Amino acid sequence: MVDVNVSPFEIKVRTRHGDLVRADVYLPREASGPFPVLLGASPYQKMLRHLPVITSVFPFIEYGPMQLYLDEGYAYVAMDTPGAGRSEGVWDPVSRTEGEAIHDMIEHVAGLDWSNGRIGMSHYCWSQWNAARTRPPHLLTIAPFDGATDMYRDWMYQGGIPIQGFLNSWLFGSVLLQHMADGLPVAEHGRDRVIYDMYAHPLDDEWQRRRSPFWELDKIDIPVLSIGAWGKAALHLRGNFMGYERVRGPKQLLVAGAASFAETQQLFADADFHREELLPWYDHHLKGVDNAVMDRPAVRFFVQGEDKVSEAADWPPPDATPAAFYLSGEKCGHIQSLNDGSLVETQPGDDGGETSWSYPDARWMAGVTTFDRQGMPDHFARVVTYTTPEFDRDREFTGQGVLELHASSDQTDMDLMVKLSLLPQDEDKPRFMKVSQGWLRASHRAEDPDLTSDMRPFLKHDRIDPIRPDRVYELHIELLPMSFLVRKGERMRLEISNWESAITEAPMTHWYGQKVGTDTYHHNYAHPSHIRLHERPRPLADAAQETRFSLPAGLPPS
Repeated sequence: MVDVNVSPFEIKVRTRHGDLVRADVYLPREASGPFPVLLGASPYQKMLRHLPVITSVFPFIEYGPMQLYLDEGYAYVAMDTPGAGRSEGVWDPVSRTEGEAIHDMIEHVAGLDWSNGRIGMSHYCWSQWNAARTRPPHLLTIAPFDGATDMYRDWMYQGGIPIQGFLNSWLFGSVLLQHMADGLPVAEHGRDRVIYDMYAHPLDDEWQRRRSPFWELDKIDIPVLSIGAWGKAALHLRGNFMGYERVRGPKQLLVAGAASFAETQQLFADADFHREELLPWYDHHLKGVDNAVMDRPAVRFFVQGEDKVSEAADWPPPDATPAAFYLSGEKCGHIQSLNDGSLVETQPGDDGGETSWSYPDARWMAGVTTFDRQGMPDHFARVVTYTTPEFDRDREFTGQGVLELHASSDQTDMDLMVKLSLLPQDEDKPRFMKVSQGWLRASHRAEDPDLTSDMRPFLKHDRIDPIRPDRVYELHIELLPMSFLVRKGERMRLEISNWESAITEAPMTHWYGQKVGTDTYHHNYAHPSHIRLHERPRPLADAAQETRFSLPAGLPPS
């Protein structure tokens, strides 16, 4: 529950599109205005603010410590986006029309007598990117915490593969059924149309573009503090990096070590985190406080496996250089999987071989996860793996990554779901720690040359281009941004399949479709499949900061 010591009052404004939208206003108690304003907008019904921060039940409660900001002299505004809660209109999430409605509310609030016209945005990251691209004159800063910028690539059709699991937890669990529970019909205001529209646009067409702030991020020239978390990488983290990269104003990037969806939600609810990171940002940009917040390093990030925060002048860090690891058919002897292949730093010879596997696998039970007779899950037995030898020294991989995979199929398309994991030696840590992942449907392999770099392919998703059976294709799979330390004696593992575990990857699971066939991954001299990861030099002395931004005080590891 987000506790506050004041009761809200409701305001409303007619948007440029004719919709009457509403918001709740919280003003500091026993203080005279006018006040700087923090405004957030979402489809999660402002009336539900009273619900507790419990991710497994209420993952949509993202208001943060409101009382902290009220005590610091900020007004707090919580808006229902058009077609949601008490706002009229058609629900069209993250559309430019929705962004313009938030714009209109911001400008309305700026002119009210309790507001001093200095507006910042807080909570509900999608809405922050979306409103900022419309450039409201009184919006002075945003601090988008954990949110995508490109709806198509970041979560709806990752690699061109349609999402399925997330729509159950988000669209139905957090929006539609919550409205129905409050007596608001699912079919009202077009809320029932959203899922059909998403699946009716499997390519990155004009409908998708209008619902992706990514394409207008370069219009944002106000100060931006983009905050992501490694634990939400499969959903939002790419958006925080892309947002930081493409906005034009003063900017900083912070990547927290929260390791799961639950830890990320708890982190945003933690008052100490806000006092250290967000409150100084708002104080400087909305109150003019000279607190040196802009003297912070441009990029700060939690290094997984080292459990410390590091910093850089930009992303990727300027001192990072690519390191290559090649797929090999040689047995690693470290795991029971479909192939137990190796991941090595020497280029393959003519005898490097290939790995073929057929699908669907009869032993899959929870996605690709299988179970032994005692009911214990095994996430690796029925997927293709390539594992490194034990590292002979500590090595840090921070930046971007890409898998160049030479692959063929007896079908006219092929899905690739790739996961990179750290295998810690510490018995107190999990057996494996996911550090990056990527997706690709081979028929979506065409790249945008203007946005593609050596370390980050950017796919067009503008057409379906089937593959020819049994022809070998060089495919490039973007790996999500990463930062992790492999200590001496530890290993790294690459997993490849055409589906994922319903246990380890939930809720970001994809539709399996009607796939039946055999795929082959080639790794020889003519087809040197490999991953490239940005690697940073290790300092001679340990100058990294103490552990921060991992878990709020008192929160146990998940």
